[in-house]
Amino acid sequence: LDGLTGDSDVPLEIHAEEGIEWIQEKKVYVARGKAQAIRGDLLLDADVITAHYRPTEEGGTDVWRLDADGNVKIRNPSSVTYADRGVFDVPKGILVLTGRNLKLETGENTVTARDSLEYWQAKDMAVARGNAHVVSEDRQMDADILTAYFHKVPGKGTELQRIEAFGNVTINTPTETATSKRGVYDMVTGIVSIFGSVKILRDNDQLTGEYGEVNLNTGISRLLNAPPSGGRKGRVRAVFSAKKGTNIEPNESQPSP
Repeated sequence: LDGLTGDSDVPLEIHAEEGIEWIQEKKVYVARGKAQAIRGDLLLDADVITAHYRPTEEGGTDVWRLDADGNVKIRNPSSVTYADRGVFDVPKGILVLTGRNLKLETGENTVTARDSLEYWQAKDMAVARGNAHVVSEDRQMDADILTAYFHKVPGKGTELQRIEAFGNVTINTPTETATSKRGVYDMVTGIVSIFGSVKILRDNDQLTGEYGEVNLNTGISRLLNAPPSGGRKGRVRAVFSAKKGTNIEPNESQPSP
């Protein structure tokens, strides 16, 4: 979304079917009826787009905020985002999307949320808040908050690199379900690292511990008593052929032998 929310020498164009209203005393332009804002290869569509501006010393017009209302759709070569409402703080490079149908589609991944979707240009970061959900083919991750980090790939544009999950983390694959307090999904390696009150369930078997890794490419999972970088330690426990639905809590911390 760099073309819309960041500094750019490319002019901003706004179109609308029903017309554009210029309210000079408030320093706003209001475009109504299938309104569209275009800058470079980025397109913003909405029922109504309101552009807040201020005059520049050079005699030009500096649009410092854009409000989009109704059927919001944002498109660039690497992603499509949907919302009911969007607020763009141009100098800060921050976009906040809200509404009932929040969705970000990027490559093979789709991210949805209940409360808001945010984009922070300076950090190449997107944040999904409230029942956040990301799905890629037959794999999915849920959490209270999902934070996605992007990086620029020469010749390919912007790609999703890593997702961090916080609160009530659940990972589902065709063969197992894993839950934890926190998770980090490395999109390059396909490995999800999970931390805190970890539980991995496969058929009727359950493994519990404090740290685990789920390899989404190979389908291999492993459980350790603590993260490789150190931290709280506890015994790793496995129960095989347990009765389905049995709840097994992770062991309390115990000193290493």
